[in-house]
Amino acid sequence: MDVYEVLFQKCLEYEVIVDGKEVPLWKLKKEDIANGNVDFDLQWDSLQDLAISLYELKKEQQKSKELIKYPLEEVIIGIAFLKSKKSGYLITDDMNNINTCLNYLSELITARINCISRYYYLIKKPMNTNLFDEIILKFPQKKDIKVKNIEDLKELVFKLKNFGKNLKI
Repeated sequence: MDVYEVLFQKCLEYEVIVDGKEVPLWKLKKEDIANGNVDFDLQWDSLQDLAISLYELKKEQQKSKELIKYPLEEVIIGIAFLKSKKSGYLITDDMNNINTCLNYLSELITARINCISRYYYLIKKPMNTNLFDEIILKFPQKKDIKVKNIEDLKELVFKLKNFGKNLKI
């Protein structure tokens, strides 16, 4: 199982609210998603808000240790299920906003890998690492690691986006 499959599994365990109850994403029925009965409890209202948040996070915390605590699964859920706002923004097309978010997420993951390798690799393993971080800790230590993961991230997002449509009930 590669790192993106692990991240996909973690996204499926993400807790959403359906009819006032918290349930993991994998328990959703396609009717719940189609009827809009799901509250994803995200900190963003639209794909544009998410893109702005990712850009600002990367810009402000690129070298901060706090970057390793940022919930990647929540970002991926947001990319998969948030919609674009149709007014007040320059880009209102869902696909363009998804691609923008994926680009920023890729840069964020690259910064996160560099942060982990800079602060923790070969020094110590943090006590609060999650499975994704433990996999990243196995990366070779280099001064700056460049990651080409846009296609993997896009595949992961569209697996989640189509998840509700492909459920067998």
